Amino acid sequence: MFSTDINRMSIEVLLHQFEKRMRYLLQQESKKHEMDSLPCWMIEKIEEEIMPVIEYINNWEPSDEDIMGDGEPPMTMGEMHTAAWKQHQEMHS
Repeated sequence: MFSTDINRMSIEVLLHQFEKRMRYLLQQESKKHEMDSLPCWMIEKIEEEIMPVIEYINNWEPSDEDIMGDGEPPMTMGEMHTAAWKQHQEMHS
């Protein structure tokens, strides 16, 4: 079940909700008269610096390099078990 309590949200959910809410608030802010809105520099900071970073994080997908790490595929459970068994046998022989 989805929680609307920001103190209970995961980072991923919180960032997605933040982006969605901020887009809505920026849209509402743009409709306000200049005298009733936030200072222009604040809106620019949000739109040009904060939102691109949030979008980048929310849309990030690992590259092959991120998944492969040092160029070798991750070890399977079978490979880990075999390596551990080999190490165990070497220690007790």
